[in-house]
Amino acid sequence: MADFAYKAKSKDGKLSEGVISGPSDSVVRSRLTRQGLKVVSISKKKAAKAGSAGGSDDGVIAFGPIKIVEDGKGGSQIIIGSGAPSIRDLVIFTKQFATMLSSGVPLIQTINVLGSQQKNRVFAAVLRRVQGDVENGKTLSEAMRSHKSSFDSLYVAMVRAGETSGSLDQILLRLTTYIEKAAKIKSQVKSAMVYPAIVVVAATSVISILLAFVVPTFAKQFRDSGRDLPALTQIVVDFSDFFRLNYTYLLGGAAFLFFAINTYRKTEGGSSRFDHIVLYIPVLGDLIRKVAVGRFCSTLSTMLKAGVNLLEALSICAASAGNKRIEEFILYVRAEIEQGVKFSTPLAKDGLFPPMVVSMVEVGEATGALDDMLFKVAEFYEEEVDVAVKTLLSMIEPIMIVTIGSVVGFIVIAMYLPVFDMAGTVGG
Repeated sequence: MADFAYKAKSKDGKLSEGVISGPSDSVVRSRLTRQGLKVVSISKKKAAKAGSAGGSDDGVIAFGPIKIVEDGKGGSQIIIGSGAPSIRDLVIFTKQFATMLSSGVPLIQTINVLGSQQKNRVFAAVLRRVQGDVENGKTLSEAMRSHKSSFDSLYVAMVRAGETSGSLDQILLRLTTYIEKAAKIKSQVKSAMVYPAIVVVAATSVISILLAFVVPTFAKQFRDSGRDLPALTQIVVDFSDFFRLNYTYLLGGAAFLFFAINTYRKTEGGSSRFDHIVLYIPVLGDLIRKVAVGRFCSTLSTMLKAGVNLLEALSICAASAGNKRIEEFILYVRAEIEQGVKFSTPLAKDGLFPPMVVSMVEVGEATGALDDMLFKVAEFYEEEVDVAVKTLLSMIEPIMIVTIGSVVGFIVIAMYLPVFDMAGTVGG
């Protein structure tokens, strides 16, 4: 399939131009004619050179994070970044998609309209490619599956379920709700992590300035006085000297440690071990576990309601778990179900999922309302995440204030001890 640049006139004489995909110019010409357009000119576009790092998206040539997007008018635009749609862009697109389909607008026309109004040029190019694939006989889910940076496995599975059931518009509305809730939880977790990180950076900077500039000034005056320094003062002065003489090694060591941990996390065993440890960190581990359980229940409920079979839904839940340890456990549960075991039986093992979740799943299996039960669990955990985030922030703030105050107070007292000693000597 090739890309063809065309110019055509509508019935009212208005000239339009663009790019359309097709197997030949005759097929493209016939397609444009069926849309009520009179073709003025049509020409095959030149393919990207073999040496360029191209992607699968129509009109997109990618060089790492830099993408050159053709605008269909002979020009191009350079975009820096992945080009993947943001959560907000995806929510708006999905909601508009559902609304237009429910209003009776044909599928291809809907994709064309939504693609033409996209500000993200890379996403617009993806939608043009999706439109071309649908026009050439592919289903919407098959066309979307080729663009994983824009449509993940959950999105594709939901669309496929909507196509199969004939209720694509309703499925897309459910998908919109799911994406919005997932984005909300992600934002809450980020807010819980950002505040402590900012405080740690600020505190480290203040303590470093004290050790590098303030303490040496006092230490020089104390040494000039010829007096013996108190033990606390000597400890701070020695640490300040060590810090000033070895700060390059300290920074290099910290950078190396960060790089080593990050590299280890990217390995299969390292990722699993790290994610396992994180789940058992006090307070923070509880928050991560609740987020993972809530996401699992919400994703599984949404997919079961859409008609996706349980085994496929579990595979997608595992891929979107966000924690390697939980991903491995979900895949274990899926394997057990394939062997004929009830869903709730393997879910109760290992203690990763709370007894309440296991109990609700068991009731859902018995009553045939598993999707509804999971939805209720997801709502419960959404509230639990709210409470956990507030608890985490309320605990971190006083702990960090006390810790930072203690360190700064220790340095200040240590620096003033010789002053008090000299004042006492003069007074005596």
